[in-house]
Amino acid sequence: MGGRRPTPTALKLVKGNPGKRAINKKEPKPAKFDTDCPKHLSAKAQYAWDRLVVILDEMGVLTMADVLALERLCDCYADILAARELIKKDGRTYKTVDANGNTLIKNNPAVNQLRAADAQFKSYLVEFGLTPAARSKIQVTNDGEENKEDPMQEFFG
Repeated sequence: MGGRRPTPTALKLVKGNPGKRAINKKEPKPAKFDTDCPKHLSAKAQYAWDRLVVILDEMGVLTMADVLALERLCDCYADILAARELIKKDGRTYKTVDANGNTLIKNNPAVNQLRAADAQFKSYLVEFGLTPAARSKIQVTNDGEENKEDPMQEFFG
């Protein structure tokens, strides 16, 4: 199936349903998030987990269906920190000698690892609404009630 990925209903509602398309009233509603940090995550990923769970819970966007994506987000953060440590220790480049005796300067592989981890990290941040641009598309109600349905919505769309 080609084309854009569909926008989750909850996100449509907080955005005010800008496309005015019909809302899926039968969309699954996963249980609210209530899980401890998985033990298999590295110490750095667990640190990220502890910080992100608080932020995402306050934003009201974390459910049990998001646990695996949150794990990946935390793993990406740990990968970024590991690559940064390698770059700090070994530098961004290194020297080597080719078969002819010429000195070559090559990129440290950790630089590419950092770039790849950062790209993945950003994509997960966007999925969770954790970037300024992603947040600019979301509207939060003042009363703090999540997805309260407007009774006039049925008549005025």
